[in-house]
Amino acid sequence: MTKRSPSTHAQGARDPAARGGKRAGGWLLGLFALPFAAVGVGMLLLSVLPTLYDWARMQWWQPVPATVVAARLETSRSSKSSSYTVKATYRYQVAGREYQGERVAISGGGDNVGDFQEALGARLEQALRDGAPVQVWVSPSDPADAVIDRSLRPGLLALKMVFVVVFGGVGVGLLVHVLRPARAAQDRAGSGAQSLAAGMPGRVERTPGGVAMYFPAGRWWGLKLALALVGAVFLTVGALVPWEQESSGDVAPWLFRLLFGGVGGVVLLASFYTIANSLRVQLDHTGLRTERRLLGLMLRWHQVPPHDIARLRVVESYTVESNGNRQVYFRIVAELRGGRQITIAQDLKGRAQADKLLASIGGWTGYATR
Repeated sequence: MTKRSPSTHAQGARDPAARGGKRAGGWLLGLFALPFAAVGVGMLLLSVLPTLYDWARMQWWQPVPATVVAARLETSRSSKSSSYTVKATYRYQVAGREYQGERVAISGGGDNVGDFQEALGARLEQALRDGAPVQVWVSPSDPADAVIDRSLRPGLLALKMVFVVVFGGVGVGLLVHVLRPARAAQDRAGSGAQSLAAGMPGRVERTPGGVAMYFPAGRWWGLKLALALVGAVFLTVGALVPWEQESSGDVAPWLFRLLFGGVGGVVLLASFYTIANSLRVQLDHTGLRTERRLLGLMLRWHQVPPHDIARLRVVESYTVESNGNRQVYFRIVAELRGGRQITIAQDLKGRAQADKLLASIGGWTGYATR
């Protein structure tokens, strides 16, 4: 009869608990991602795409003179800013038949992006007072469908795309990571696949004359989600600067928006990239091949012959400070003879663990580590 060693028995007892913890973390990550995904996808499907569709089809509409029946500029004020909405009613004729329209611009509703609403409202109110005709754009296939201003408004569209790219990208990326089939089960099915040491977010498999490594998306996701939240807060603060102040000569609102919104956007995008990217590495006597993917899509890859690899070494990657504690993360790079560096292992917590992994890789592959 074969006896299981105490260490093996303890490891087997810990595995279910570890898997349960990972599942719970995955659900929490998914719940965190849902609002981000909803904001981004909702903005894309309900606002950005309809706006682009209407703008494209309106380029073929015909100009027709119209008489303004009613026009007003509505103002909605808050403690921090004011938004404006143009309301108008106008009559026009097509093929001897009279129609009445109320659509003013491609995007309905109010906003305070630039002075579009104020300028259009002033123009229509002036036309109403003077009794002067205004030009409207009418659909040839449906003359009842008309609009006064068919401009795309790039500033408003860019603001919406910030929400689509930043919030939608973070949310959808995290959901894809949580819901996709786990690669861990596939890796365990292969021969020789072993988990890296504690504190190393990946897997390593020793191959004949070399090593294969995989660092999945979602490495240290808790830390990076915290950074994403900080970036989102900064971005939101920057976006809350009243837009109407930009028309004044004061540069302070611009500087404030650039400082908080710009830094927040960069941090948020960087956090999304670090969470959503994965790295696969094959290093052996035939050389080095790396594949960097973002949300499963190939981002870049490298193929290096063995004679171009000068050495492998540990490089400091980034530092995180929290509650007075300072934690340094490292990566391992392949230094080429031309001076270029290619990352082969990343997000390694602590120099001791990074050095230990470096020594193992050097011993398995035969490449210099000094």
